[in-house]
Amino acid sequence: MKMVRRTAGETRMEKGCTVQDLQQLTQALEAVFEDVSVVELPPECEDHWQDDAMQVSYEQGGGQVSCVLRRRVKAGGVSYGIQMSAPLAGNTLPEDRMTERERELVREDLNRDFLTGAYNRRYVETVFRDNLEQLLGKGGQAAAALVSLDNADQLRYTYGQPALDQIVCTIVNQWKKHYNLPGSRVVCRIHGEILLILCEEMTAAQLEEEVRRHYAAMPCECVAGTGMMSRVAFTLSIGVAGTAELAPDCRGWEGLYHLCDKRMCAAAAAGGNQICASGPAADSEL
Repeated sequence: MKMVRRTAGETRMEKGCTVQDLQQLTQALEAVFEDVSVVELPPECEDHWQDDAMQVSYEQGGGQVSCVLRRRVKAGGVSYGIQMSAPLAGNTLPEDRMTERERELVREDLNRDFLTGAYNRRYVETVFRDNLEQLLGKGGQAAAALVSLDNADQLRYTYGQPALDQIVCTIVNQWKKHYNLPGSRVVCRIHGEILLILCEEMTAAQLEEEVRRHYAAMPCECVAGTGMMSRVAFTLSIGVAGTAELAPDCRGWEGLYHLCDKRMCAAAAAGGNQICASGPAADSEL
């Protein structure tokens, strides 16, 4: 196994770990898994690795089936991918041994974020992507809103990670009141403090009007923390876009996501607590 280092010294990771801690973890994992690897991820590959939950897959080869776990972590601004694999008993995939109901439950669990219970990135890149392609192929359309918690790093520093997790759960639950219809209106946690609202058969203008109305009525504070609880206020930056706005050669999931991301970043750069649904500049403050 090759360990990639950014510096010769100790590099502190985002969640309080160091590269030395990562090396010790890797050594411990090697006692459990048949193969463990840690590699530095180039920027174009980062989005294919989850940082808030394990990616689970199964691979067949050499007459056996292996369970493969993958996760992304960051150290000193550099992303690393950790992959662990171990053989399973038998030579058939676990899903082949399940009843149809068990398969359905496993697929649903893999598509859920472990912290909030909302759909996760895997759901977006598998189920929603396929549904969107079919929808667009039939002449339909969809809209999306990318939602970011403003000043997340400052909130984490002031109140701690447990409090930030509680804030994220509160925000997800608020949006799920309005977007919790599987297959057509859902909210997903993409990673960290970034959420995605997806709606089929809606224009960007229609979704913007809905999101603006729901956000204006949303109680943007919650009681969070450990021990001595605190009432924490928060605001959101939101970017809204629709497939009808996209050029024909980029009318798909990637094009929709990138336009939402561009507008969300514009809203955040303009001071946050805003919704951007057109052009490079954010709309007026709420």
